Amino acid sequence: MEKIKKTLTLAVLSLGFTSIITQIILLREFLSVFYGNELVIGIILANWMALTGLGAYLGKFSEQLKIKQKHLAFPFIALAVLPIVTVFLLNYLKNIVFIAGSMIGIVQIFYSSFILLLPYCLLSGFLFTLLAGTVSGLNKSNLISKVYSIESIGSIIGGIIFNFILIFFLKTFQSLTILLITNLVLANILIYKYNRRTTRYISLIASVVALVIVFNFNFDELARQFLFKDQEIIFYKDTPYGNLTVAKQGEQKNFFENNVLFFSTNDPASNEEAVHYAMIQHPNPKNVLLIGGGISGTTNEVLKYNVERIDYVEVNPWIIQIGKTYTDALNDKRINVLNEDGRLFVKSTPKNYDVVLINLPEPITAQLNRFYTTEFFIELKTKLNRAAVVSLSLLPATDYISQDARQINSIIYHTLKTAFKNILIVPGMKNYFLASDSELNINIGKMIEQRGLNNLYVNQYYLDDEILHQRSEYIQSNILTNTKLNKDFNPVSYYRQILHWLSYFEVNYWIPSILILLGLVLLLLKLNPISFGVFCGGFAASSIEVLLLIVFQIIYGYVYQVTGIIITIFMAGLAVGSFYWNKIFSQPQMNHFIKIQFLISIYSLLLPLIFILLKSFSINAVIVHSIFYLLTFIIAFLVALEFSLATKLESGNVSKVASKIYGVDLIGSAFGALLVSAFLIPLLGIIMVSLVIGLLNLISGIISFYNRRKYSSLF
Repeated sequence: MEKIKKTLTLAVLSLGFTSIITQIILLREFLSVFYGNELVIGIILANWMALTGLGAYLGKFSEQLKIKQKHLAFPFIALAVLPIVTVFLLNYLKNIVFIAGSMIGIVQIFYSSFILLLPYCLLSGFLFTLLAGTVSGLNKSNLISKVYSIESIGSIIGGIIFNFILIFFLKTFQSLTILLITNLVLANILIYKYNRRTTRYISLIASVVALVIVFNFNFDELARQFLFKDQEIIFYKDTPYGNLTVAKQGEQKNFFENNVLFFSTNDPASNEEAVHYAMIQHPNPKNVLLIGGGISGTTNEVLKYNVERIDYVEVNPWIIQIGKTYTDALNDKRINVLNEDGRLFVKSTPKNYDVVLINLPEPITAQLNRFYTTEFFIELKTKLNRAAVVSLSLLPATDYISQDARQINSIIYHTLKTAFKNILIVPGMKNYFLASDSELNINIGKMIEQRGLNNLYVNQYYLDDEILHQRSEYIQSNILTNTKLNKDFNPVSYYRQILHWLSYFEVNYWIPSILILLGLVLLLLKLNPISFGVFCGGFAASSIEVLLLIVFQIIYGYVYQVTGIIITIFMAGLAVGSFYWNKIFSQPQMNHFIKIQFLISIYSLLLPLIFILLKSFSINAVIVHSIFYLLTFIIAFLVALEFSLATKLESGNVSKVASKIYGVDLIGSAFGALLVSAFLIPLLGIIMVSLVIGLLNLISGIISFYNRRKYSSLF
């Protein structure tokens, strides 16, 4: 019996190990293929958790199907193969199902991710319920929380291995091959223990065939070729920050980040506009700060001004690597390359600058939005010399300005105005916003001629200053007078960018939104107080994890590796809470469950105060890290306690209880991931979202309190 328990423990560990790595890889791949933002992240995570929850719910039928221990090997064989198949199909079908180079809408992203995730998520959710029922049956005791804890430990191991080892040394399909081997070994162990000799031989042969196929085909290279048709791939690398690809087409090299064109060689017009509109405004620029985009050729344009130093800040060191390998943009000794987050650099540098070029995409993600806020502009101004100029760019200029584009331009204009006296909008391939306390001049062609600069496009022949002035005045006249400011804790620009992105797709989003809302209401009406409490706890868990990651970026600066640490600590909190709950509560009672709900509510309501204090005071980096790690552990620990108590308080056989509680927990997490990251944070702001989470759990606690007599037999 002890050997059987050890084998099943290994199976549960493998489930957690496989699921966390598969989730991370699939999320990265979907983001890469679908050019994602937080809305896309929310949709994919929501589909992942909802489908896994559905699989867990279906797991209650495992008893009726009479699935025994000897059958456990076969779902693990499927678990071994499905991640590779899913990622391959995602890359292969992208340019078959959708027009190459076209923008993919939310509806298409939803159903594509739903269909592709369906097999794996249903299977992994089903397996949890099956294993929880099997382990509990063998021990003749409800051990759902123990299985949950062991699965979390597997997730911790997987998270550590992937975030700190695999992602740095292996490509996507190489990492998936490790999962394939892990699960095939486990499946063969299970078959060896519980099945006949013939089945053992068949399984062993099938495993060998699968490994031969994987090791004889370069699936990473095949997937790249499917995505970049008619281009020769000369470099590709999965980095902690996303996928980088360099493809050659004739004499032109195309540089892609997460499958989005970063820049192409032989494109001087974009580089000249990004540099000269701002640089020409300063009479004698000597020190220049360039945040992002340096390897595209902008550095060569800056050097035309005989500057003394360019500090080029790039968070992804692999971008610097391909820049040095495939371009000459970083060859000059005056270019000082810094591999760190741009906002963290601005906060910590003692240097002052004459020109700052913020060469980043629009604030369509929470991470990018940090470079377009009142707090950042005020912070940046303290690092500027007299007559300094700051440049950033937004949406491409057109003759007609849509309402969404008008809102975004107005928000950024007024946000810049909080720090700078003068704002000039220069229309080009994008709208370039120039900010300074000194006078700014729209006669760029004339100034370029006077300075004697030899440009191909930004010159007196390419630019008609009168037309440029008219277009600038037109955009300026469309700036709204009453708009909110874009702030760290209230990212309104990010919300408007999402709305603008959605406007490209002629779909009535109210209909699916109402259907989803109705489905949620019907689900909640069917839940009893315990299930509703678990739903709210799952909602809080995923929501607060998102909040902590975003606020950490705002307060400390974007350090990508911390994301992996926070996820790992979160899983550790789940493991500890579900493993030691019976040490805290010797006898599960409804009043214990109610107390945990109120504690989650109090924790959520206190978060705004903690965030404000951390942001208001200059605190040692070690202390900041420690506080965020502790906050992560606490919410995970509380939610795990709540989950474990619910599995004991809910009536029914083990399989039905596991399927219901685990499923509801995941569905709550799904709605939290989708609503908070994609809608509530940009719409309400971080402070209000924390309060909403707290009030939701307070309501669930009150409902449990008023229904406590129904569970009086458990007191």
